[in-house]
Amino acid sequence: MKTFLITLLFALSFIVVSCAKKTASEEDEGGNVKATVAVKTISLHRGEMATVVESVGKVDALRKQKLFSPVAGKVTSLTALEGAAVAAGEVLAVIQTKESQSAIAGAEVLLRSSKSPEQKAEAQKALDLAKSSESSVAIRASFSGTVSTRSISEGEFVSENAELFTVIDFSTLVFVADVPARDLPSLSVGQHAAISLQTLTGKGLQASVEAINPQTDFTSQTLKVRLKFTGPASGLMKLLKTDMIGTARIVTGLHKGVFIVPKSAVLRNDETNAYSVVTFNADSLALSLPVDIAGMTDSTVAITNHGLKEGMSIISEGNYALADSTRITVVR
Repeated sequence: MKTFLITLLFALSFIVVSCAKKTASEEDEGGNVKATVAVKTISLHRGEMATVVESVGKVDALRKQKLFSPVAGKVTSLTALEGAAVAAGEVLAVIQTKESQSAIAGAEVLLRSSKSPEQKAEAQKALDLAKSSESSVAIRASFSGTVSTRSISEGEFVSENAELFTVIDFSTLVFVADVPARDLPSLSVGQHAAISLQTLTGKGLQASVEAINPQTDFTSQTLKVRLKFTGPASGLMKLLKTDMIGTARIVTGLHKGVFIVPKSAVLRNDETNAYSVVTFNADSLALSLPVDIAGMTDSTVAITNHGLKEGMSIISEGNYALADSTRITVVR
């Protein structure tokens, strides 16, 4: 019996010690319950954020012309090749008409087949007449520019309306962006834009909205927005060529005096499409605050709310699914 009582007392003392240890682990020296969720926070500060519409597009020229042959015939002279700078009115090629070429070729055949002096004399007269009445067409540049494509060679026969050259005036280069139709309300002529091209990595170009095409593409639901290059980047402008692919970031607005926070600090309710941030009170209890979104970038969000104050701490990590009144502790 005595042994039983000793064993019982030992067991009771073990339970008391265990409960005491548990109570000590759940309470601090002041008797307050310790934090249950570890979080990271940031301090709110006001700043500025631009609203940007980002769209892909390409470099194009306002003055670009394809030259076609007005007649069928033979290319008897070719003076312009790809990359050649040409002046307005300069002759790029000469095409002998099919009729003249046939008349001369026929007279030459007649001359070669002549036997007697009389026949040769008559054939020579016919050849001289064909050459004197030869009809040729000069292909001239309509404006000063650069030959970008050439589709003919000297001595080649071409058909009527055959494509011969493409001439581009590189002083008229622009960037044409394909902007989603949904962004049309925020666009206006004169807005600033930054353009980055795939072939000129790390070299940004400045531009402004020059024109907005009112016609929307039915398939892609985009519209063409023409951007005029601006700024002193003359060295970069010399590197531009048509059909260079790039991205335009058009600044459509500027929000001042807003709080700019990391995207991770803002929570979105998928059902109501409402946004919120999580702060906490003096007792380290979580508190959710609704916010309005003023702007957004790839990594940050501009938020506004009457309850937000300069220097206020909000939770940037550990806020997901954090219920109000949950006790938190801030970690570094």
